[in-house]
Amino acid sequence: MNNLHGKNRIGHIAAEKSCLYAVASGKGGVGKSVIAFNLASYLALSNRVLLVDGDFQMGNLHLLANIAPAYGWQGVCMGRVDPHEAIKPVSDNLDLLASTGGRSDELLPDMQSLATSLNTLRNDITSYDYIIIDTPSGILPHTNLILNAVDEVILVTTPELTSISDCYALYKILISNNNHLTASLLVNREDRKEEVEYIYQKFVTITDQFLGRSPAFFGHLGEDSTLVESVALQQGVADFAPNSPAAKHFAAIAESLLSSRSQVEFNPQTINLNPVGADIKE
Repeated sequence: MNNLHGKNRIGHIAAEKSCLYAVASGKGGVGKSVIAFNLASYLALSNRVLLVDGDFQMGNLHLLANIAPAYGWQGVCMGRVDPHEAIKPVSDNLDLLASTGGRSDELLPDMQSLATSLNTLRNDITSYDYIIIDTPSGILPHTNLILNAVDEVILVTTPELTSISDCYALYKILISNNNHLTASLLVNREDRKEEVEYIYQKFVTITDQFLGRSPAFFGHLGEDSTLVESVALQQGVADFAPNSPAAKHFAAIAESLLSSRSQVEFNPQTINLNPVGADIKE
């Protein structure tokens, strides 16, 4: 899967329009970057995909992809390098626009330069069916700009109360700034259907009560040691363990994105039936 050298595919036949998704979280450590990388890998099985590292200070998608980038999105934003020089192939249908955060010569791009680059991704780099942007946790100004520029935000939470609370706070800020924002919720590190349903029910109860709207359900991912092993070996879980539970979960959420349908059917009689929002207050 990994490809350290080679030409990118900006010049391929243009797609009608790329779909832009951003993976976001209110709290760090929820597995967001691993999710973005593996989701992009699965989408690339049947689509042309560009994975973008939007964490300008601590980006690590190049490590997951086993690529040493000479240039990053920072350089593209600042006009030091053309996108076709910075985008590098990961697999046959998957390219990466990495972050070179942490290098002494790289600074945060200014907001206007970032906005221009986001416009380029949407309107000028048209050889991809999907563009997946991994963002840093929280809601710094750069992150906020990215999340308001995409077609849909995938919010990642875990069953931990603090993770759910921080995810709610992020969602609240996003829709307060952009009432037209489209978002969905992905529950990580839980594969029991009843628990996944309860977490989503809790989130919907709170958002409906205090915000008057709720994100759609995107999917869920359970705990699987093979995912940890695949990260250590810098491989996607589809290559490392294609028959593992983690691989099956990623295949399901990729299909959810492609079909725009939830892969879990909740019992409508249980949603909002119990006061599950009591432990999170506005």
